[in-house]
Amino acid sequence: MNKKLVAVALGLAFAAPVFADSSNVTLYGRIHQTLDHQSSETRTGGVTNQTGGNFVVEDASSRLGVKGQEDLGGGLSAIFAYEFAVNSDDLGGITGNRHAYLGFAGNFGKVVIGSQDGGNDSQAPLYNQASLIGSVSNNGGPLTTVGGGSDITGNTFAIQRQQRVSNAIGYTTKIAGVELNFRHALQGDNDQANNGADGSFVIDQDTGAIVQNDPLVKENDFRSTEIAATYKIGALTVGGGFANFDQQELNNPLGNGDIERTIQGVASYNFGAFTVAGLVAQNSYEAQNAANGEDSGIEYALSATMPLTANSGLFGMYAQSERYDLNTEARENTQAQIAYYYDFSKRTRTYVGFNRVESEVEASTTAANVGNKTERDNFTIGLRHNF
Repeated sequence: MNKKLVAVALGLAFAAPVFADSSNVTLYGRIHQTLDHQSSETRTGGVTNQTGGNFVVEDASSRLGVKGQEDLGGGLSAIFAYEFAVNSDDLGGITGNRHAYLGFAGNFGKVVIGSQDGGNDSQAPLYNQASLIGSVSNNGGPLTTVGGGSDITGNTFAIQRQQRVSNAIGYTTKIAGVELNFRHALQGDNDQANNGADGSFVIDQDTGAIVQNDPLVKENDFRSTEIAATYKIGALTVGGGFANFDQQELNNPLGNGDIERTIQGVASYNFGAFTVAGLVAQNSYEAQNAANGEDSGIEYALSATMPLTANSGLFGMYAQSERYDLNTEARENTQAQIAYYYDFSKRTRTYVGFNRVESEVEASTTAANVGNKTERDNFTIGLRHNF
């Protein structure tokens, strides 16, 4: 009996590595730290206030993840990933997930489902395409060139694109040299009542309270659909993207300045000695802005990268965008940046740069707010290592 147990144990020991190799699981991550000095100036009602500070150490989008691929035969593979945000400048540790998805890859392309952003095989079509304008910091920290937040009326970055979404299906493939990226997101609370608003009452399963039936909102109070097409031929890269945001008019029935559609075009050309890139986009809003009667806004960005040596160079960028805030204000945001980078290796980069973001109220339903302005300056030294 003991000999049989030993034989079984040895068999399992030799079989386990074969199974692990076929699943091809990889642990990866990034540590990204910055030494940043920020100062700001605000002008409100004709009064100007200035604030400044000392240099501070800040995390810049560090992460830890696991990804894998399993060969299922016949050219089909299962692909998966789970990525966490890591707060590396203090004792915050792992703060939350960035993306988590499962899907298939084959001759048809890749299809994944879960929470998605622009990392690994998950999809963020317009965000990734807009990022063709470049960034020395991989769009992390104060030198970000394309913001990934959903607050399109914010003034942190001039160019904002939706990056991370939940309950999403993503697909990518390449046809005749054209890379196609697609994502459809169903966002909402999985636990919200899935009943018609018929005036009847039900018992809340979580609290036991008697409540009125809610509208049909389960994963349905916000939907977004994005598609991007990008083509590279020699030194030229061109692309176009379209996004539609359906608010379902449940949480936001008045359409308070939310973007309904985005159309963008991008282009990049490598001249050898330097590379130039540009972006132009139009945002259409759900409702006409009461401040100035407009229902659409224009964005554009120009950038240039000039290598100095094989592993160093200069990067510059200028961007401008129009933003509408809850139908009450119209803002013009501008951003300018100049930076130097040095790559110790393919995985380790250091950089230093200056970034300025300005946001000025051009029109408002409150006349006294017109001319109000915020200006933020960042001088940043960064160090990033991928593993």
